Amino acid sequence: MPLPRPHTSELSPMYNAHWSDDDDNYTVIPSGYRLPTSVNPIHQNWIDLSSYQNLLLQHYMKHVLPIQFSHADGSVDAIVWNLIYSSDAAREAVYLLADLHRRSTQGGSIGYSAPEDRDVYRRVQRAIEPVTEGDALASLCMVSYCLFSGGQGQWQAFLDSACRFSLAFLERNPPSPASALISCTDSMRLIVKTSMWYDVLASVTLIRRPMFEVLQLLYDPSGTALIDGRPELSMMGVMGCESRNVVALAEIADLACWKEDVRRTGSLSVPELVRRGQRVETMLKTTNDSDHPHPADTEKSRLRRLTSDVFRASTLVYLHSVISGDYPQCPEIMDNVTETVKCLRRAEDVSTARHIVHSMVFNICVCGCLTDVPQFRDYFVQLLQEQQMETAGNCALVCDLMRRVWTGREGGIPVDWRVVMRDMLLV
Repeated sequence: MPLPRPHTSELSPMYNAHWSDDDDNYTVIPSGYRLPTSVNPIHQNWIDLSSYQNLLLQHYMKHVLPIQFSHADGSVDAIVWNLIYSSDAAREAVYLLADLHRRSTQGGSIGYSAPEDRDVYRRVQRAIEPVTEGDALASLCMVSYCLFSGGQGQWQAFLDSACRFSLAFLERNPPSPASALISCTDSMRLIVKTSMWYDVLASVTLIRRPMFEVLQLLYDPSGTALIDGRPELSMMGVMGCESRNVVALAEIADLACWKEDVRRTGSLSVPELVRRGQRVETMLKTTNDSDHPHPADTEKSRLRRLTSDVFRASTLVYLHSVISGDYPQCPEIMDNVTETVKCLRRAEDVSTARHIVHSMVFNICVCGCLTDVPQFRDYFVQLLQEQQMETAGNCALVCDLMRRVWTGREGGIPVDWRVVMRDMLLV
């Protein structure tokens, strides 16, 4: 008997199909994508794929998934494929995302427009209240859809739904969020970490507190030391960023909201602001990694380390803009913009570095908005323009945003770059 589907949503006609093993111990999936049989149940349900849907799935696995999870190891392919394989909503979202990416990289318009297949789009929208991991992946893919189409669209609703699904899972699995993340399935762990990552970045650009209590996830029970050594909890293998940097970003976003709240009531304590900021700065300046690559590093692990260095330096820029204000001549801001540029240039020495520039859009935007150095501005614009030519994304929009900030500051008046980028998710 075929295994029961965990959740179906009446999207497509289904039939049972048994795909036998071949001599190489592989199962040939109808889309043409091949996975070891160990990652697939013996019997699975499948849909009657059209040839175009078949091509879209192949395009997604080959071209889009490596962009979404550019720092992940090869196991992410099997994790995501199994979710697509078992979820109508995930599959429909992947069709939309792959089609947008394919058209954009073949000379089509990269500007945002509603999906051409509005029926499919409406069906994916039903996953905005996820019931299964596949639904949550669909929501995250729709976040990527909005990002690939220029950072516009309903990405906030899709992201919030994935975050609520992840938070509900953690709350249902005591004794702690950390233990839940350690003991859960690989697919659930990927969804939680990805949701958490997007949530932290969104908190910066939306000027809101993160939905996730990230410290609770990534600190040990005493609350005094990070447990980046546990791969199940580390963000390095998913987003190429040390967990402490993610925690620091969340803390700074929270600090920025606190500052705005108390300033509105006239009760801002600058010593308290500085004290809280210095605590985050200590976290950022303490790292488990040396500044020099290890001889045994693979290219991917070296890229992760370099990306994490970029995040640490640019997060310090963000921190000091919260403490001191949006003044590019602030010594701490100037020093860390310079350090970010050094880290970005080191990454250029890795042959595949150009493929992960898209994961540094946030860093480039923050530093670009907070520098008046002409050569740095030109360098940031060049990086974004080169990335925009290679793939779909919001790089062109970010270039325009930085120029708006620069123009606004010409009169010597500070410009709140977070207000300019509000409602944009920089990933």
